[in-house]
Formats: sequence, C-alpha cells, structure tokens
Amino acid sequence: MPSATAIPLPKTLDERLQLDEILEVPATLDAYFAFLPGCEYRIDYSDGKIISMGYASLTHEALVMRMGHLFNLIFGIDSPYHILGSNVATYIPDFQAVHNADVVVLRGKPQYHVHQTGHRKIKTLLNPCVIVEVLSRSTMRYDLAVKLPRYKSLPSVQHILLVNQDKPAVSLYSRTNKPGQWLNAEVQDLETGYVTIDRKKLKLADIYRNISIEK
Repeated sequence: MPSATAIPLPKTLDERLQLDEILEVPATLDAYFAFLPGCEYRIDYSDGKIISMGYASLTHEALVMRMGHLFNLIFGIDSPYHILGSNVATYIPDFQAVHNADVVVLRGKPQYHVHQTGHRKIKTLLNPCVIVEVLSRSTMRYDLAVKLPRYKSLPSVQHILLVNQDKPAVSLYSRTNKPGQWLNAEVQDLETGYVTIDRKKLKLADIYRNISIEK
C-alpha cells in the first residue's frame, strides 16, 4: 500500500472538485493519519482504504446547518451538550475505521483516540452520543451498509439520525437497555411527525421548513 507521500489523492479542495464524486485509494491507517493534516476536504478511512465522498449539494449543506441549529435550540447552548460539525472525525475501534458524520453531538468531556504519526499527534473522537447523517443518492448505501453498524458499535452512541435530502423523511435509531438492541422510528409525516432524542422533541416540519429540495 502507498505511503502518505505516494497516495494518489489531491490535497486541495479545488483539485478534488475536478475528480470523480467518489474516490477510494488503498492505504494503511498510518498513511491515512499522515495524509490527513494536509488535506483540505473530508476523508474517511474504511476497510483499508481512504475514501472521499465528493462535493455536497446545497440541499445537503442546508440540512446539515439546520440540524446543527435545531440541536442548539433543543439542548441549549449552556447545557453539557456540544454540537459539532463534519470536520470532527470519529474513530471506530472495533473496525479501525475513521468516519466524519455530518453532525455530531457530544455530551460532557471528549474522549480521544490519539494516533502518533511522525512528530505529530492526531486526535479523533471516541464518545459521541448523537450522530446525524444527511443521506444522498450517492452516499446512502455507504451510510446505511457501512457507517450505521459501525456507529452502533460505539458504547457512547445513544441515537443515530438519518435525514433524507431527497424528500421529507427521517429514520432514528435509538439504543435500548438490552445489549445490541436498537429501536428504529421512520417518520415521513411533514405536518405532525417528530422524533425524540434524549427526551427532546425534534419536529420534521422544523427540519425541512424552507429547505429547497433539489431533484
């Protein structure tokens, strides 16, 4: 597998935008962490590959910003909850994978996986409590088949919210008291539908209000 200096990926966002929507390059975990600090765009590490999912649509980014705003409203800015964006990488120890969710909610103090690469230490988050992914046609299979079960393997994760960018619809996975058992709520009623996260009500109408859905 190539070293960080030999990885055939661009480091600048401008160069990345000229290439295919999804890029996958074989690499070691060490090479990924060595490449990460100089990279201007999001990259995951999964199954021995560096993965870049490409440029997000306006609808996708609008929904990401909306979710961050709504979480700040329902949890409050003076609460122990911290609302974090997609540049926060989460390390999945059971799979030796690194994923960047669209929105991450942390409760209390962060716990980190610290990776030493050369003279630099790179920290990735270990203990999110809520994870949000905005689904698109190009990323849906990856989000559902790969990232979802990995997020469930993190003991700190209590809720995983999947937000559809093609239509008003969300899917919420909530951990139960039984090991390995999750509840799933599918909500598509734009007028009255809602999900509950840590006893906080999140309305579908608020998520999608004034969001222009691209076809």
